[in-house]
Amino acid sequence: MKMRVFLAAAGLTASLVTAGAAATPAAAAPSDCPSQYLCAYPQENYQGGAGPVKDNNADLRQYPKYRYVQSIFNNGVSCTAYLWSKPNYQGVKHTLSRGQGYPNLANIPEYRTTGIQSNHWCTAS
Repeated sequence: MKMRVFLAAAGLTASLVTAGAAATPAAAAPSDCPSQYLCAYPQENYQGGAGPVKDNNADLRQYPKYRYVQSIFNNGVSCTAYLWSKPNYQGVKHTLSRGQGYPNLANIPEYRTTGIQSNHWCTAS
């Protein structure tokens, strides 16, 4: 019985941690994120000025807002953005549906240390 309670509590904790990192739908895109772009921000809640990119990017390390990203929004018009923790579509992958964002990336440890280093649109590459 104690084992079941422990496992149930562990499952609840894991669910809460995962929920903290979940993408959230926004009522509207941040005003400085152009349509058709993926926008990274150096501060939580889409603050600090957008770093917009369009198209697939095998290496985002040249863009400081992706190296030090704290929040990100997909303002694309037709598909999901796939985000990787390493260049060339490698490492840990997260998906971000069109019209959704991560207002606080603090709960995704890969991005706290490396930033988002590559992105691909529509298919996971």
